[in-house]
Amino acid sequence: MKRPIFIFLLTIITTLVFAQKSEQPYFQQEVNYDVKVTLIDESHILSGVAKIEYINNSPDELSEIYFHLWANAYQNQQTAFAKQQIQNGNTDFFFAKKNELGGYEDVDFKMNGKKVVWSYDDENPDVALLQLNEKLSSGGRIEIEVPFIIKIPKYFSRLGHKNQAYYITQWYPKPAVYDRAGWHPMPYLDMGEFYSEFGKFDVKITLPKNYIVASTGQLETKSEKSFLEKRVRETNKFISKKYPRGADRSIPVSDKDTFPNSSDEMKTIHFTAENVHDFAWFADKRFYVQKSRIQVGQNINVDTWAFFNLEEFHLWLNATQYLNQSVNFYSKKVGSYPYPQATAVSNPYANSGAMEYPMITLVDRMDLPEDLDVVIAHEVGHNWFYGILAFNERDFPWMDEGINSYYERLYKENFYPNLNEGFLPEKLESKGQLDICLLYTSPSPRDRG
Repeated sequence: MKRPIFIFLLTIITTLVFAQKSEQPYFQQEVNYDVKVTLIDESHILSGVAKIEYINNSPDELSEIYFHLWANAYQNQQTAFAKQQIQNGNTDFFFAKKNELGGYEDVDFKMNGKKVVWSYDDENPDVALLQLNEKLSSGGRIEIEVPFIIKIPKYFSRLGHKNQAYYITQWYPKPAVYDRAGWHPMPYLDMGEFYSEFGKFDVKITLPKNYIVASTGQLETKSEKSFLEKRVRETNKFISKKYPRGADRSIPVSDKDTFPNSSDEMKTIHFTAENVHDFAWFADKRFYVQKSRIQVGQNINVDTWAFFNLEEFHLWLNATQYLNQSVNFYSKKVGSYPYPQATAVSNPYANSGAMEYPMITLVDRMDLPEDLDVVIAHEVGHNWFYGILAFNERDFPWMDEGINSYYERLYKENFYPNLNEGFLPEKLESKGQLDICLLYTSPSPRDRG
C-alpha cells in the first residue's frame, strides 16, 4: 500500500474511533426505490410515481421524515439555487422567462397506502416535511408512495432540457439523510454537492422510441440493448465515412446536427442499480454511441459507454479509451471499481462544468482531446469518493473534491506530464504528505461538485 493512502485511511480510522467514544454508534438508513416515469417531450413533462421503502436503521423512533423535492429549485428566482446563481455572477436564471422555469406541478405522499400530512419548508420550496401517521420504530420499515409531475426547466444547471435533449438529475422525490447529527434537509445548489442515503433502484422510463438513453445502473431491457448495439455499429460506420484511414481526426465534422421528430411509438426501458445513493439519466435522439469493456481485477468486467453529438464528435472518438484508462487507473490506486458499467455523456450546452453521478458523468464543452481525457478521469474518480464513500460534502468538500483532485494530478502526471505545471506528485507521494497535497490542490475548474 502506498504511504499516502495508508495515512489517509489511518486518519479516518482514528477519527472514527475517537468520535465513537463520545457519540452514539454509527448507523446508516436504507432507502430503496421503485420508480416508473414517462417523458412527454412535446411539453417537457415528467410524469410518474415513486414507491420508496424506507428502513430505519437508527436507534431512534421517527415521527417525521424530511424529503427533497429538488426540482423546485427552478420554481422561481427566490430559491437558494437562484440566489447562489446571482452570487456567482450568473444572471441567466434570474432573467429566465416564466415558461423556462420548472419544478413539481403536482406531488403527493402516502404512507402504507394512507394519506400523509405534509408541508413545504418555509424558506426552501425544494424541502418538504412529512408527519408520519404512525411512528417508525428502530428497525422498522415503511412504504411511501409519491405520485409526481415535473415541468422540466430549460437547461440552466444540472436538471433541464435544451430543446429535446434532456438532462434528468435530482429529479425524483428523495428522503433527506438522517444520521447521528439528525436530519439534513439541505436545499438544491448549483455549486455544492448532495448528501443522500444508499439503497437499490428499480427504474422504468417510458419515452418516444427513437430516444437514446444513458443512465445510472444496469440496462435490463433486451430490445434496448439491441437498439444500443445497433447505434454503436451506426456510429462506427459514420466514423469510417467521415474519417477514412489516414484522415486527420482533429477536424470537426461539418454536418448539421438537428433534432429528428419524435417517434409516435413509445418504449419502456428498465434499469436497476444496487448500493448507490443517486440515479441520473440523459436522453437525446441524436446521440452517437461507442462501447468498450475493461477487466478490473481477476473477475470483474466493466462495460464503458460514450454518448455524444456531432458538435464535439472529433473530440469524443477515443472517449471509451479514456474511460477504460480512468477506471483502470483509479482501480489500481484506490480500489477495484465495483459497478457493472461506466458512462460518459457529452453536454456541449453546459457552461458551469462537468458533474458526476453513480456510474455516469456529464461532461461539458472541451477544447482538446487531452482536456476531455483528464476531465473524464476526474469525474470517473468521483465514483470512489462521492459515490462509494459518499461524504456530506456540504460540510466536508475536501473529502471528495480535494482527494479526487489529488488523484487527478497523479493521472495527469502519468499520462500528460506537461499539463502538471509546478506540481510534483511523486515527491509529495514519496514523503507521504497527502495532507500537504490536499491543501495545495483545488477542485477542477470545470467541476461543479
